[in-house]
Amino acid sequence: MKRYEIIGVLLTLLGAVLWGVSGASVQFLSNFRDMNLEWLVTMRLITAGLLTVLYAWFKYGNSIFNVFRSLKDTVGLIIFGVFGMALCQYTYFKSIALAGAGIATVLQYLAPSMIIIYLLARYGKRPSKGEIISVILALVGTICLMGNDGLSIESFPLTVLVWGLLSAVGVAVYSLSPVDLLYKYGTLPIVGFGMLMSGIVAAILFHQPNSYAMWDVWTVIGCFNVVFLGTIVSFNAYLEGVKRIGAVPGSILSSIEPISAAFFGWALLDNQFSLLGLIGMAMIIATVVIIAWDRQRTIKREVLAKLNKTILE
Repeated sequence: MKRYEIIGVLLTLLGAVLWGVSGASVQFLSNFRDMNLEWLVTMRLITAGLLTVLYAWFKYGNSIFNVFRSLKDTVGLIIFGVFGMALCQYTYFKSIALAGAGIATVLQYLAPSMIIIYLLARYGKRPSKGEIISVILALVGTICLMGNDGLSIESFPLTVLVWGLLSAVGVAVYSLSPVDLLYKYGTLPIVGFGMLMSGIVAAILFHQPNSYAMWDVWTVIGCFNVVFLGTIVSFNAYLEGVKRIGAVPGSILSSIEPISAAFFGWALLDNQFSLLGLIGMAMIIATVVIIAWDRQRTIKREVLAKLNKTILE
């Protein structure tokens, strides 16, 4: 492996680990500092969005505003921001507050399976064997994860499941909706404006000017982790890493995020996991690896088919 690719692997892992740190920090701020989650979501989206837009402007100039010249693309950007980013962030934070960073992050990883089911229902796209296995693993893994404290009906945390699944829906929306926008206008402007617009909408809807938190140095560090390390640094590190090693290896390496979140939640916040819960987490994480591996095989088959066709012609 070349030095260029090694740096790519390290950057991808850094991004995933920092996302895990961010999840544990959200749990700390909510459960130990009584921070208002609506305020935290709004502050994270507006601050990270504004800084990302400024960075994009310094890098690309006024061309970042081209998306607003098209009404259709502007509406698409709003949908991406509000129903993708804002929905995902708020439901993810609520899930963390209720179940801890590890379980909440793993539930977000149901998004790839949701996308597979959506593409089947909406466009009739038949899933491959690997995708079918992933969906089954995701369903069984979720049942196991929900039984982390025992498989009795009384202890079944339905609220956690609802918020976790809504978080996965948010991930699916922001994974599918901005594809054309990212291609036309670039990643930084779309993500930056998406964050900023969703933060403004969140500020209007939630109307929470106060955090109601107990402020000390650890509260400041937690906010720094969520807004700066867990958003700006992690996002850019992951993107640069994927650029160096490719999307498929990047998506596989990103599966360390829930492991990171679970580890920091266990080490710093005393989160507990049963054997059944750990098995469920492993099943859901495995779906990401299987889908990425299956995609790699599909790409290789398509390339070989084109080569054979070219040779025969």
